[in-house]
Amino acid sequence: MTSFIAGLQHLLSRCGIRLDDSHIVDVDTKWWCTVAMIVFTDLMCLVETAFMTTDAIKQGGLGSIYGVLSFLFSFVVGFVFLARSKYAECVFAVTCLLVLVFPFDSIISTMALSSLLARRSERRRSMGAVIIAAAIAVFAQIRDTLQPLKNSVWASLFARPRTDTTRQPIVLASSITTMRVTAVVAALVSVLIAALIGLHIRSRSNLKAETLKVDAAQTQADNLQTSLSNQQLSDAIAAEAHDTLAHTLSLIALNANALNIQTGKLARLARSADKTGTADALRNLADQANQGSEQIRSQAAQAVNEAHTVIDMLRDPQAAVSALAASDETSLSRASLQELLASSTDNGMRLSTWIDINQLSELNENIGKVAYRAIQEGLTNARKHASGAPVSLEVTARPETGIHVHLINPVLPNDRNDHTQNSGGAGLPGLTERVRTAGGNCSYGLDQQGQFNLEVSLPWIAK
Repeated sequence: MTSFIAGLQHLLSRCGIRLDDSHIVDVDTKWWCTVAMIVFTDLMCLVETAFMTTDAIKQGGLGSIYGVLSFLFSFVVGFVFLARSKYAECVFAVTCLLVLVFPFDSIISTMALSSLLARRSERRRSMGAVIIAAAIAVFAQIRDTLQPLKNSVWASLFARPRTDTTRQPIVLASSITTMRVTAVVAALVSVLIAALIGLHIRSRSNLKAETLKVDAAQTQADNLQTSLSNQQLSDAIAAEAHDTLAHTLSLIALNANALNIQTGKLARLARSADKTGTADALRNLADQANQGSEQIRSQAAQAVNEAHTVIDMLRDPQAAVSALAASDETSLSRASLQELLASSTDNGMRLSTWIDINQLSELNENIGKVAYRAIQEGLTNARKHASGAPVSLEVTARPETGIHVHLINPVLPNDRNDHTQNSGGAGLPGLTERVRTAGGNCSYGLDQQGQFNLEVSLPWIAK
């Protein structure tokens, strides 16, 4: 039966009768529902055939052959529903044809209609199928009422009670017209119920499909959010690593350079000490070299500790979240700012400052950390590109105006091309992104006098 339906579907496709895939509804077919449909339709078709063909079989001839074939087909006709999921249109067409050719009850075509409406959503074809199913159902019921009373199912339902059903003729309790009108109404009601059941199944299947799509979209959104959070965490760790390690390592490089100069002088004085009597100067240079080496040792140890901190953050994301939070050492406070400026001046930076800060206890801690990192990055950048040159720093912080950081330093001729192109390495672009994320603005570059300017503006309250 399924092979026949598949062949019919292929024939319809060759004739140009094809359904767009967008109109196909994925219905979860239940096995028990299929079994119930097969049993019920076979039973109803068998009953209808038994009423209409009994006399024809007794009389013999072609009517007998027709009756026997009808009986045989009534036992297997329900198996056509095995193909309703994949070939809903063909199953409906075959059932309609079977009702027209054989004395079968129209229940088989109405069930096929329900299956078709559940699995196909094209409005025009659905309306056409309902009209055809209604016409077939009315035809089948009228055909039954046109039979002799003893061969009509409807007549047996409308018959008056009899004591001897084999000998007494059937007498209707109402008129034949009433019986026929009732049969027509019953046919139309059955088609209406079948259509409503099919539409209900379709709506439920569509709702299930949409729910699955929403769940899939939500899962994808959660995965994207997780990926975004991980990316943001990685960016924050990278920025933290740059802010801490770059600052300390630049101090190491500066002091190593100074130590190299001092040891060179020490070596030259050592060679001429005996001739010129510069033992005291030699001792002073030795003390300075010793102090410089101690500073380098301390700064190198600090850099190692900071490197370990970054590695620990990469190993443990939860610890990274805690480590990236604002702390007393990285927030904008008078103590942390004084320590940062002292670290720069102790390492030889010629720094002039204008500090005007108020009510820092009310400042958002995340904004304070970004502001601190902005000052730290500006000093590190100045130390790298203008070692020994005067640096100007202005910091203002008020609830009314927010935070403003302005740092100016001259640029060595060798670095002027880089600053003209606003490169600034990785630190300044990273700082710009952090300031933008916090709701502020960051700009940097050379002014008309050839000096490098870094300006950062941040809101008092995070946006």
